[in-house]
Amino acid sequence: MTHILIGVWFALGRLPFGLYRVASTALSALLALVLFVFARERRMVALTNLSLCFPETSVTQRLLWTVKHIYFYLRTFLDRAWLWSGNAATVRDRVRIENPDALVALKGGPPTIFLAPHFLGLDAAWSRLCLEVDMVTMYSNQKNPVLNDLILQGRSKFGDQLLLSRQQGVRPLLTAMKKGRPLYYLPDMDFGERDSVFVTFFGVQAATVTAVARLSKMLQAQVVPVTTVYRNGRYHIRIHQALPDFPMDDDVQSTQAMNHHIETWVKDNIPQYLWLHKRFKTRPAGESRIY
Repeated sequence: MTHILIGVWFALGRLPFGLYRVASTALSALLALVLFVFARERRMVALTNLSLCFPETSVTQRLLWTVKHIYFYLRTFLDRAWLWSGNAATVRDRVRIENPDALVALKGGPPTIFLAPHFLGLDAAWSRLCLEVDMVTMYSNQKNPVLNDLILQGRSKFGDQLLLSRQQGVRPLLTAMKKGRPLYYLPDMDFGERDSVFVTFFGVQAATVTAVARLSKMLQAQVVPVTTVYRNGRYHIRIHQALPDFPMDDDVQSTQAMNHHIETWVKDNIPQYLWLHKRFKTRPAGESRIY
């Protein structure tokens, strides 16, 4: 059954662009309404996150953001069909780097960490950047082996990319970066207390990994944020300037500063940030569960 669903999914992705946009928009909108109504647990996770991060907004506004978010989540999921099965020309056409000169300027410089917060277009950004540079990244193994293989094959389709599981540890990652590979790193998920500190995210204590601060300090690497927006059928990547005065002497201060930067980008694109993740699942000692 998994293979059949993947076949239908990839067949949709091979439709001509105009027809694909109409079909995927209609399908995503329909499924978004269905999931909003019936997927109560995930709906409540998104609404809880939004109420914590934007307490001053109305319930109506948070409901609208949640519906839009589920739509964009499904839309970007469907788009992985052409990301992972399409050719380089398709990816270049549908995923645009707004300031390609910024990418060129990084070549020959110090080690680079591409800081990629969890906007829903992060896989599109990865695939597009793979056409320009060979990188290293880390991934979490999926429970479904067919899906796990599909993801790995899709993300390694272009160039000579190095994908490391979190179980492999940091040593091969360090080796790759020392040889000149930029690291594409997703810094803003709750992986528990290990290698994390509690810093605020929109005023709420959030367990946040210190890897960006530690790696930047260890390798004297620049931290270059990469954000992605989906708009009118295409993805638009912005390569920001390296974080100023980063890292700081203290890893906690650096991690807090990183979160504050992420907050500013989220405010500009609220529905397309990953609100379905239990970002505040791990709590400081003495605090009650949120979800």
